[in-house]
This record gives sequence, C-alpha cells and structure tokens, in this order.
Amino acid sequence: MGSWDGLAKKHQLRCVVPDKFGMGGSGAVPLEYRTQTWLDMITALLAHLRVQHIAIITHSNGTIYTLNTMLKLRHILHPTKPFVAFLAPWVHPSHSGSLTALSLVPESMINKLPSVAKFMNTKVAPMFMFSGQIVNSISKSTLPDAQLESSDQEEYDPELKTMFPDLERLIPQVFMEENISGGADEALLCLKRGDKCTWGLFADTDEAVSMVVCQERGLVLAAKSSQNEVSHEKLRIAVFFGESDIMIGKKGEKWFGQCWQSQDIADVIAYTSETVPNSSHETIGSPEQGVFTRLFKEIALSFG
Repeated sequence: MGSWDGLAKKHQLRCVVPDKFGMGGSGAVPLEYRTQTWLDMITALLAHLRVQHIAIITHSNGTIYTLNTMLKLRHILHPTKPFVAFLAPWVHPSHSGSLTALSLVPESMINKLPSVAKFMNTKVAPMFMFSGQIVNSISKSTLPDAQLESSDQEEYDPELKTMFPDLERLIPQVFMEENISGGADEALLCLKRGDKCTWGLFADTDEAVSMVVCQERGLVLAAKSSQNEVSHEKLRIAVFFGESDIMIGKKGEKWFGQCWQSQDIADVIAYTSETVPNSSHETIGSPEQGVFTRLFKEIALSFG
C-alpha cells in the first residue's frame, strides 16, 4: 500500500485503500449487509476526507463492491471524465470453472479458514523458516526490470526495490497478526454461499454491467434534455487480466470481457482490456508490473 501511496503522490493524487469488513482494523459485518454497509462507509469516508470525486481502481472480489458503487454512487466519479479500472476481476466459479472444489466445501469449514491460516503462518511456518508460504500469493511480486516499459521504470522508486526482500518476509507476518476473520465472509460472498448472501443491487456481473449501461444512457439523455453544455466523456472502463490467474482462469477472463463486449456499449462506455505479461491474480498490482504507474498517470490527467 505504501508503494501505491508514494507513486500516487508523485502524480499529486491521494490513494485511499479502505479495509474490507472484518479485516485489519475494520469490524465484522454480516453477509446480508456487506454491500450496503460498504456504500454507507464510502459515503461517510469521502465526506470525512472532504473529497467530492474519485477514480476507482479495484482488484479481485472488489469487483462486487465497485459495481455496486458505480450503480448507487455514480456521482462520486469525475463529472466529465469518469474512470474505473478492474485488476484481475472476480468471476463466479459457475462462469470460470475455477475453484469448483472450494464451492463444495461446507460453510462451517470455510468459516474456520482464517483461524487455520493464522495458526499455520504464525506458529508452524516460522519453525521451518517458511514464514508466509501459505499466503505467499500476497507477497510474491518480483519481476525482472525488463517487464516494465522505460517510462514506468523511471517513475519506479529505486529505494523501494531494495526493500522488497524485507517486505516479502514481513507482509504475510503483519497481515496474519491483524484481524483476518472477515476473510471467511469474503469467501462466502464470492461464492454466493448462504441463504443471506447477496451481491447487493444485482445477482451477477452480467446483470450489473447491463444496469451500468442503462444508467449511463440515462445520464446522457438527462444532460441533453437539460441542455448542459459541459462536455462529458464516456465512462472509461479499463480491465487488466493476470496472465496466469488460477482464480478465474481463461474461461472466466473471457466471460468477464463478454459481459461488456457482448452489448452495444460504445455510445456510452469506452472499454479496454489487456493481459499483463508474467502476472498472476495476486501480483498484477505489484509496483514492478507498472500497471499502477499507468493508471495514476491517466487519472492525474483526468483530474488535472
């Protein structure tokens, strides 16, 4: 997070990363209230920070929360250059064919996963000089400098690079020392498990995309009818897939893209997608990948 914050400051941006419920310093929220509570929290947070407009960069299951935000809090996006980026977006196993075994695991066992993971990483792993291996997907992020475009290399903080070995060792340790009980609820939410589980304003991503498109068309018509002379650009959607993403696989990647591309959206949405070379579901946001450098550059231009 610190690397993103430093990079954001270079572009005169502020990077805010709220904890998920039941993670870090955030309290637990029942499954049936998670999406609505998220919307309430974002509203209160922006008011507290005195921030009117934002661009959104979301990762993995943040897709669920972000789509709800786009539908319920559309006004917080930039008024003329709205921008949302999805990194390794979450796709339900019914569409991706991935993690099908996890879909069959009883809810009672899923609820025990955080405590088991914490025990293994804080008690067992250090005994074998193996700290962080169980959650190594969180921290493995080193790639050759050749992976970056020259412009991204210039912006990358060389001092941060020297910290990577220590960060790879400390991040899993610190992560496990904090509250991670919400991880089980996040897993249940992603899998749509439990009678009270809800994705909020929609049943699945394809429905959410249709709702977003309809909403954007309504905003365009409203602007025309009010004879608003302010120039509005299309809603910019940028999607970045991991080259090797075991969470959604190529099938899930294709399905997520089709949610946007199968519809006639060009009149209101500017959609782009790409696969980041040598990245995974977890490492796609690594500073060395250069994705955040590109995103912050684009956002800075929009807000400049």
